Amino acid sequence: MSEISKVLLLVGSPKGENSVSNNIASYILEKFNENGVKAEKIFIVKEVRNDEALNELVLQAIDAEILILVSPLYVDSIPAINIKVLEEFYKVKNDSYNKKQSFMTIFNCGFPEPHHNDLAIDMCKKFASDTGLKWMGGVTIGMGPSLEGKSLERFRLAKNLCTGLDMAVDAILKGETVPQEAIVIASKPLMPLTIVKFVMCNFGRFMWGNQMDKSVKGNMFDRPYEL
Repeated sequence: MSEISKVLLLVGSPKGENSVSNNIASYILEKFNENGVKAEKIFIVKEVRNDEALNELVLQAIDAEILILVSPLYVDSIPAINIKVLEEFYKVKNDSYNKKQSFMTIFNCGFPEPHHNDLAIDMCKKFASDTGLKWMGGVTIGMGPSLEGKSLERFRLAKNLCTGLDMAVDAILKGETVPQEAIVIASKPLMPLTIVKFVMCNFGRFMWGNQMDKSVKGNMFDRPYEL
């Protein structure tokens, strides 16, 4: 039986329940519950609409022993709604609370290569250091949209992700830092990058072309400012 008292999963996607981040958080939540650990999932987008709800969210976060932020990557960074929560957490935590806590993050992006999430992971690591949280590590996931609307356990391409997350949960249950091996396995590309890039180059142009307004489609290669 684990001695962990409370795990709080913060789903940081503006899409809320209909997001890849929620799919990932739901998988982790189930693993903690299976081991008898009290785990809760909160959608940040629902809690940042007014100061009262935001304050309540921050107090819940401060009360948790383990914090796990699961978020998409927006413009190579952390979505604004998550930054708002982290900033408020920093203020309240440093003013009034000295409770020992641990912090882990999981970021997913639409790019094939998971390393595009590295900057956001570094930001969260700095946040943990500045706020006095124990840094547990960060998982980076590429091809995030491919996980949309899917159960991770039933999605064959997510096998490495599930294996890594299982290892991470096991370590947390033992009171240990997430091993680097777990992070590396969970962060492996869902498909060989050569295949993904081929598909994006050859079919992505067709897909985006169909979504384009027909009135400008014939002018898309114009260069009006070319000398």
